[in-house]
Amino acid sequence: MHEEPRALTPERRASTWLGWAAMALAPLALMLLAWLMSGQNPFSALPVWADEVSAWRELYTWNAVGLGGGYAGLLEEVATRGTLGVDGLTPVLLYGWFVKLFGLAPNTVVWCNIVWLTLAAIVFCALVKPQPKVAFTVAGLTVAFVPLFLYCATSMTELFGYALALIYLALLLKGAREARGWPLALCFVLVAFGTLCRTLYWLLNIPLILVYIRKRPGFVRAALLCLSALLVGAGCMAVNLTYEAPNAQSFMYHLLRERDVGIFVNMILSHTKANLVDYFTRTASPMECALRWLYMLVTAACLAGAFLPAKRPGQRLELLGCAGLLLCAFGFVNMFYETGDWNDFRTLSPFLWLVLAFLAARPRPLIPRAALAASVAMLAVMLALPPVGAYSDANRFSHPQPDAELSAAIAEIVYEPDAQNPLTNTVRLDVNTFQAARELDPGLGLQYGWFTTETTGKSRWILTDHLKCTVNGYERVADTGGYKVYRLIASYEED
Repeated sequence: MHEEPRALTPERRASTWLGWAAMALAPLALMLLAWLMSGQNPFSALPVWADEVSAWRELYTWNAVGLGGGYAGLLEEVATRGTLGVDGLTPVLLYGWFVKLFGLAPNTVVWCNIVWLTLAAIVFCALVKPQPKVAFTVAGLTVAFVPLFLYCATSMTELFGYALALIYLALLLKGAREARGWPLALCFVLVAFGTLCRTLYWLLNIPLILVYIRKRPGFVRAALLCLSALLVGAGCMAVNLTYEAPNAQSFMYHLLRERDVGIFVNMILSHTKANLVDYFTRTASPMECALRWLYMLVTAACLAGAFLPAKRPGQRLELLGCAGLLLCAFGFVNMFYETGDWNDFRTLSPFLWLVLAFLAARPRPLIPRAALAASVAMLAVMLALPPVGAYSDANRFSHPQPDAELSAAIAEIVYEPDAQNPLTNTVRLDVNTFQAARELDPGLGLQYGWFTTETTGKSRWILTDHLKCTVNGYERVADTGGYKVYRLIASYEED
């Protein structure tokens, strides 16, 4: 699949450069396709979902006060160290550089995701120098892959997963082809970075270790590399647990706090069983069902291909590795994540896309071409369906006028830059809108979640449309009709 333009005929050189240009421009073409099919401008999309608003707010706070300010998080659960929310270091690691270069706007994450994908395509072309048919196939998978299409107009971090996958694939293929070890070393570092952003990306160590062992056989080397991967993964997880606020609504939150081994095992087994039943029996949206079928069919095709007569050296091992990666990711998600609310859809999709991109770079890429045709068919079906996902959010593209009552309530909440206790600058709220995240002072930490007596009472401020539980020690300082503001009577600061 390696092409050197200088050694090609003029016609072949032109097609090669055209294929590489198609890869680099594919993210932009994806956005234009989204604009054409939805009639909405994805470049100006606002954060709407809770995860989007939370990540954007963390960037807003970091850009203004660094890692200081009030405690961000959920249900007044705070990080062991620092004041970051449930997203931890991820938004800052992925988008902080872009914010410092170009400033923070409502659509900053959308643009940065496109930049990440474009840079990844350029890196892939520079390192791998793919043949035109490979470049065009990967470009097609970028434009037509349904999960990419559905999330390109959001401020979710999922799109970075595809950029990570493409850079990872470029380093892996170059490392497998060359005697020098720096591509695989960089690949190892990249996986560690990905693990810091999302623990599931640790699974990318599996193909990396297999490639290294194939190049340099030896039990001691293999054992040391596996041990290194485990230690680095554990270190990344420890950093995440230290700097991100606990998500009290997640399964992992309760699992990691269980001390009884028997109950711990039973929790995993029952959670996995419930997810599997939900995955295969729940009536999901047509796009969710279609992607689940595509994921399973690609996995089955790779697994079946591994046991068919090989047409070239290493083919069976490659197909078995692809099936293994997809099965490991599927198992991890079902054991520790959730399969509802599109969670499995957006979490597993980058792994499926990575496998398809890898197979596209191999001779006779039947599986990725069939998957590309299926994705095009799914996009065609979407034209006949009501808008789904981000495209069904009215406020994402309409840029509604600010709520005057909410603005008046927010004006009563004062940020104290000299406060010693972060709780002084912490706001407990259930107004999870982008307007609130944007208008509240960036130094204020926002604690989201449903109000209960047990999860309310530490923050200095409360902002709500209606106080839904009994809290002691607060006084009401503002009532704008639609929103109310309460303040803790006893200050955390010494006089």
